[in-house]
Parts: sequence; C-alpha cells; structure tokens
Amino acid sequence: MTEKFVDTETDRTKSKWVAKTFRAFCRPRTTIRALYYYAMTREDEDYPMCGGFVGEIRVVRRFHESDGAKLPKWAGRAKMLGFIPQDAILDEIPGEHIFPPSQSPNPGSITSSGAQLNRPYKVELWLNRSALVPLMLPACGKHGTTLVSIGERPSKDALEKLFARARTVQHPTMLLCLSDLSIKGINFCRDLAREIADFGHSMPAAEGMPDIKLRRMGLTPGQVADLKISMSPGEKAEKHENEAFARYKRYLKPYGLNPKLQAELDALEVYYPDGIARFIDDLLSQYDGGSGLEGRCLLDLKASTVPGERDIDFSGDNGSA
Repeated sequence: MTEKFVDTETDRTKSKWVAKTFRAFCRPRTTIRALYYYAMTREDEDYPMCGGFVGEIRVVRRFHESDGAKLPKWAGRAKMLGFIPQDAILDEIPGEHIFPPSQSPNPGSITSSGAQLNRPYKVELWLNRSALVPLMLPACGKHGTTLVSIGERPSKDALEKLFARARTVQHPTMLLCLSDLSIKGINFCRDLAREIADFGHSMPAAEGMPDIKLRRMGLTPGQVADLKISMSPGEKAEKHENEAFARYKRYLKPYGLNPKLQAELDALEVYYPDGIARFIDDLLSQYDGGSGLEGRCLLDLKASTVPGERDIDFSGDNGSA
C-alpha cells in the first residue's frame, strides 16, 4: 500500500511530470542533477503548478532553475509511487570507492587491439562524485582504467593503496582528475595533488618515491564554453573566502563565464554527445596511443612538481590561474 504522505494529488501530479521528463531523457539511469540540466533544456511548458489543498493544476510553465531545489523530493516520490524504476536515479554514496578494471563491464576490451599493452603508463580516473561512477565504469573497463571516487580529501588508506598500486608497475601512474567547475570544485584536483605529494614526502626514503603524475581534465572553462553548457546558480560567494572567489573569477574571466554560476559534471550527460560515458571514452582514448605524458602536469611526484597555493590547472585551457 502506498504511504499516505506520498499519495496526495500534488505528489502524483509532480511525480508524473518527473516520470515524463525521465522517459524523454532516454537514459536508463541518471543522476538528479543531470535530470535537472535536462529539464532546463526542455521548451515544453508542462511543469505543473499545483494548488495547496487538492493538488489541482492551476497553471503549467517551463521548468525553472528555482524548481531544482524540489526536484529530489518529486523524484523520490516518483520512485515510491512506482512511476520510475527504483534504480533510475543514482545517489551519492559516502566514502571512498576503488574500482579496478576487472570490476568494470567488459574489462580490458581494448587489450585485443594492442592499445593497452603499448601504453607506457598506468591510467587512473579520480573524482569526488560517487553518483556518476556507474555511468563511467563501462568506459573505464574498456580502457583498462582504475576508477576512484573519494570525498573532498583522500584518506590515508586511499593514499596508501594508490602508492601500493603505483609500485606494482614499472611505468608511471597517470591520474586524470575530474571535478565540478565551481568555487570549491576547481580546488579539488590541486588539493588532491598536494595531499599526494605530502604523503609521498612523509614516507621513509628507503621505500622509494613512486612515479605518480596528476592532470586535471575537467570540467574546464573551455569545455563549458565549447559545449555551451548552461551554468546554474552556485553557492553564494560570502560562504567562501574572498580569495577563493577571486581565484574562481580569474579562472572564468577569459571565457566570459559568470563566477556566480557553476557547471557540474552531471551536465555532460546532457551537453556532451551520448553523455558522460562517451566523454570518458573519448578522454581515455587520448591516452591509448602513448602520448598522454606530453605536456605539463599539476603533479609530477618524481620531478618534485607540486601545485602552488594559486595553481589550478596546468593541462586545461589557460594554464595556471
């Protein structure tokens, strides 16, 4: 029997709209923020504004960014009412998660072409968004890439496991880092690089320094501009240190992007052809031919290249910011 609190006319009306939008998106599974970005692209004036007593539809209009705050609520109701599958919306899972290629669908499928065997380094993909992991795993498995999801900072255990993996291969380990384009997001890869460097330098010299490099691969301002990603309201600047907002503003300025707005990785589901899975596939394909070590990295542990306090992205659109 349906729970009473999800069985009002308002719940059913809003939940049916979520189900209709989800079906129109044509994704078997997605994240709530990807669904938000998709809803923002729709021109249909069908988002229901309901009365507070009996749930009657008083007016319909286009979905607006202010409706995003309630989208998780109505998506949850849609699942409880059976309008969309229970696993339709991928949620964030706290903690750290490591997925070697063997745990991905079609693991190591590029080996048959010889690309993986010729790659002179080991590639890992790191991000701080666990909800996106199921969408990325197939491409990571295809390209023999370890996928790692962490919180804002890696734990000592995650760093120990990284160094242990790096020591099992004779080639360098290249970490490709992904994060949102936001005031906090632009610092994720830089801070990760510094954490890895600090951990490495705290280890006994006898253990040797593994060859670990890190490069930030997105989202960059150029990617947002080129893909014409519609940015959404971000956290208010007063929640951050003035220098953090100033750094973000400088980073976006060459592209004419509004520093009061942000773009999340979820937007790639909407704005990149065939979604984020294709984005990851195309990204990793660049490293299959053996040229991935070209160019400057945000971190090069063996060469003692460590990002400074103001450094954001050496491999993105405009270098250090």
